[in-house]
Amino acid sequence: MRYLLNHLHGRHPLWQSFWVNGVGVRLALYLLILLVLGAAPISFLVAVALIAADAVCLLWQSVGYFRAADARVRDTGSMLPTWGGMIALVIAVFVVASQWWALGLATRPGEDGPSFAERKAQERQAEYQIVRQPDGNLLFQGQIVLGVTKALGRELAQKPTPARITLNSDGGNVFEARGLAKLITTHGMTTHVDDTCSSACTLVFVAGAKRTFGPGARLGFHSYMLEDAQRLPGFNIEAEQARDRAFMQGQGVSDDFITRVYETPSSDIWFPEHGVLRQSGVVTQTP
Repeated sequence: MRYLLNHLHGRHPLWQSFWVNGVGVRLALYLLILLVLGAAPISFLVAVALIAADAVCLLWQSVGYFRAADARVRDTGSMLPTWGGMIALVIAVFVVASQWWALGLATRPGEDGPSFAERKAQERQAEYQIVRQPDGNLLFQGQIVLGVTKALGRELAQKPTPARITLNSDGGNVFEARGLAKLITTHGMTTHVDDTCSSACTLVFVAGAKRTFGPGARLGFHSYMLEDAQRLPGFNIEAEQARDRAFMQGQGVSDDFITRVYETPSSDIWFPEHGVLRQSGVVTQTP
């Protein structure tokens, strides 16, 4: 205790105040905190106790050194010890602040759960279902979101390869819809709707080699709604619609029908009658 008080009152030689009580003690505390961090996660109370003790120690070191430096200045008139002490204090403050921050982080248990990207993927997967039905064919229902093309690709890789996919979706991401459409055309699948297939879903439906629908089915069409995508450099909504116009023409859909689709505002939706869908080539046959 007397040793601590002697340093606090500046009674130790300046070299001892700096190298022993300052640098030496600081290194010892640095190593101690490193050992504690190695056992993370640690108790919040342990972290608080260490930070408080370290703060008190830093105060003790600083006060004692500057009192010893003042005595040296009075004896020699040189301000070098004071300025040197100030520089050392600034460095010490940065070091201890980083250690205190590390102690705070160490009170949090390590995350063994999924990463952010994995959580986002799980959230998107919850927005749709791809179900293999008893007859071996597929049912897609829900939103067309990022990742759905890969999911359908994995399903189509399973044997036996399904020949038909039933769609029940209000649409979603048109770029993912194109991915689904490409998989369907590549595998020569039949597309079918019993309930509702709207917006980007209709692009997937038109991809079918054969396209059928049930008596209560509805197909909803409108022009693109891509406000965010239009801000991308080089993006041209007319060119995007022209690309899908050519695709639908290649699938046998009439020009008049396609024109009506892109004349329908994105804020509206057009549900053609079943007869119109057949006459225009959107639906190729009854199931």
